[in-house]
This record gives sequence, C-alpha cells and structure tokens, in this order.
Amino acid sequence: MQYSVIIPAHNESSNIEAQVVKFIEDLPREAAEILHEIIIVENGSTDSTPAACRRLEAMYPNLVRICTLSAGSYGKAIKLGMLESTGTHLSILECDFLDWTFVVRSIAMFRAERAQLIVGSKRHRESIDRRPLKRRVLTAMYNLVFLRLFLDYPGTDTHGLKSIETQCAKRLCQTALTTDEVFQTEIVLLAWRLGITIEELPVSISELRSAPISIRRRLPKVLNTVRELKRSLGRFPISVSGGTPVGALRRAPEVEPRPEGSGLR
Repeated sequence: MQYSVIIPAHNESSNIEAQVVKFIEDLPREAAEILHEIIIVENGSTDSTPAACRRLEAMYPNLVRICTLSAGSYGKAIKLGMLESTGTHLSILECDFLDWTFVVRSIAMFRAERAQLIVGSKRHRESIDRRPLKRRVLTAMYNLVFLRLFLDYPGTDTHGLKSIETQCAKRLCQTALTTDEVFQTEIVLLAWRLGITIEELPVSISELRSAPISIRRRLPKVLNTVRELKRSLGRFPISVSGGTPVGALRRAPEVEPRPEGSGLR
C-alpha cells in the first residue's frame, strides 16, 4: 500500500506550515512508512499561502508536492488532488484538521477490506461536535432534510474528511458532473448509487472559523445543490445496482479517544 494525503489550501498562510509539519511528525510509524505523498492544492489564495506551500515543498522535497489553481474552489481542489494522486489509497484532509488518527483508522479499514470509501461524519452517533449551534443546525438540516428526504441517501454526512481507494476516486472524478463545493457531496452519493462500499467514522470537531455565509444566504445555494445532485444521480437509477445499497454503508464505532479538531466543511 502507498498512501497519498490531499490538502486543499485557500488563504491558509497563518497555519498551514505548522499544521503540516505537526501532522508529519505525529504520524505513527506504521502510517509514516507507507505515506507516499502529501499533495497540497493551493487554490486562488490572496495571501502568502503559495510561499508557505513552497517552503513546505523545500522542507520535504520527497514527500510534499504542490498543485495550483488560479481560482478558489474547494471542489476543484480536491478533484485535482485525487486526479494527481499516485498512491494506491488517499485521504482528503483539511488545513486546520490534519487528523492523523482518521488516516490511521482508514488504513486499517482498507487493509481489512472493510470499505472503499470512508467518510468522517459529524452526524455519527459517537461524534463530538463542539461547533456553534448555527453550524450544527445547518449540518442537521442539510443531511436530514435535503440528503435523506430529497435524495434518499441513507448516510449521515457527506462533507469533510474522506479516504478513498485511488482508482475508485479517479472513477468518481470522471463520473461527477459538478466541480464546486457540491463535488464533495456528489462523489459520496455517486459511490452509494454505484454500490461502492462506504463506511462512516466518528469525528471530534471544534470550529476555529466563523461560518462563511449566513443560513439565509446558504439556503438558495443548497436548493440549487439538490437540483444538481438529482441531475447527476438520475443517470444511475437505484434499480441498476439491484436496489439501494444500504448494506454497503456502515457506521464504525469509536475505538479510542480522538484529539480535538476543526475544519470540516
């Protein structure tokens, strides 16, 4: 197994260097030995993030690789990272949530062939969510109302940390229709419709940043997102795979204390 880590970076000059160095130093030996590459996808930053990324690349020339996008886009950043990945498996992390325990648990699941795609779920029954109430309400509404009611998705979350078999990730990139932030949800829903085995892991999160937009401004965007997802999923009716693969989506229990983190979108 060769492992890739993908980190989208947009205006992260204040913390990316320290966080990446800490992640590399904290990674247990069994994971460090198979860490093949860390791909930082700098996208549309207007601060000194590009310079910070170059310093990391110089510090770890055989490990850290930088990709650049001219415009800021979380979806395009993670898509580029997955397409550029050369490991056998990969994890998508966040600059302020470089959670090595999620990577270690993902590696164990892949080795045990328990899943092809792993989602760090804020709505997992054992997750600890210390974000402000407004953010928790947004997450609950999006997952319970839009994903469950409008799209019949049986999972509890589609945003945030993910681990994927690389060939599966590239297939999902080629199949997806969207490119912006909705892309991270689309690939999970496509995996579900295509019968790819999905497992959810609990996370422990706190918010270090305020919500990017208000609930009032986010609602029209979410409604448009649902339309885009319906159009994408419409290409793969449930009957094609012999029924909704609910049995292919599992929620793994927490097995050890986890460090606090933040940054899940």
